[in-house]
Amino acid sequence: MVRTAERILGTYFYDTSFGYLSESKAAGLAIFLSLGTVLGLAIAGNLFAQRKGRQRKWLVTRLYIITIIACYSLAILAIPRLRYFVDSPELIIFFQVVSSLCMGFGIAVMYSLIPGLVGSAFGRHRGSYIAYTDGVAFGISSIVWKVVANAVGNGNPDGGGWAYGWAAVALLIVLCAILMVEFMEHYFVRGHGKHNGTYETIILA
Repeated sequence: MVRTAERILGTYFYDTSFGYLSESKAAGLAIFLSLGTVLGLAIAGNLFAQRKGRQRKWLVTRLYIITIIACYSLAILAIPRLRYFVDSPELIIFFQVVSSLCMGFGIAVMYSLIPGLVGSAFGRHRGSYIAYTDGVAFGISSIVWKVVANAVGNGNPDGGGWAYGWAAVALLIVLCAILMVEFMEHYFVRGHGKHNGTYETIILA
């Protein structure tokens, strides 16, 4: 969902800028999501490669928290009353760009590295696994963004609908985070020891 968000981020920036941004400039700001992903691979990806088992799980947990906070930040920054209160389009745009950057940073490891690790278990069927998971992921994300589009279309003409849209995305990422952390506990952590991490997953939830 986060990686495909670059297709709609430009519209988000434009709709919530009160006309301060042109369509072309707003579309250009979406690149910060990809830039965040590159930074995430360079920094968090390197940390992930150096760690094992439970340390990897806790790193992924923290990265999910960063992503969730970034999504909620985008939701809050879309609230018209807040933007009217701040009365500074430049400041709002700055925080939106920073949130987009953090969102890309937070999701980089889960999007780019973990699928490859899981795919290695499929041997010669690794290509089919990657293709299948990508297809399912893009299918689900298209449904999610359709729901977001409806929320935006039926929301405040000043872009207030984006607040509901990003809040919904954040809630879905919370669910994904719980599933991913529990998946890592079962398949990456418990294989290296007998420590039970169920309570850690509950704490994350």
